[in-house]
Amino acid sequence: MNNYAFIDSQNLKKSVHAIDRKIDYKRFRLWLNRKYGVTRAIMYFGYLRSQQKHYDHLEKCGFDLVFRDVEYHQGKTKANVDICLTISAMDQWNDFDRAWLVTSDGDFFDLAERLKRDDKFGGIISPQDRNYCSALLRRCSGGRIAYVPELIGKFEDRS
Repeated sequence: MNNYAFIDSQNLKKSVHAIDRKIDYKRFRLWLNRKYGVTRAIMYFGYLRSQQKHYDHLEKCGFDLVFRDVEYHQGKTKANVDICLTISAMDQWNDFDRAWLVTSDGDFFDLAERLKRDDKFGGIISPQDRNYCSALLRRCSGGRIAYVPELIGKFEDRS
């Protein structure tokens, strides 16, 4: 099977930071491949020049990166990667057999439902725990959902 992971990187980063843990991205990429047969893992970011070293590291770990421009609003950066991730998944529809969505954001409910309808839904990998993952995603997952806080030990940065 040719499975893809579409990763909301900001959701992943903030959620793992909130539980005071760190991801070993090389181990995470290997885990995605071994556990779900993910042949291509795509991370979506708002581009910040100051993070270039991190982006380079992620590419070396086997992730493909897609960038959006960043908006600055009231001193905060904002890059709406949700629509970018969704359009990217639709553009690559014929390239994958199953898609795994790495997000806790209910904005991806429609994409998950479309994947299910077309028998391309692998599941949800929620960066947040059961209490904070979108109820919409939990409901549409049909039980095909994994929670990063419960699995972090498999790919945690232990350095």
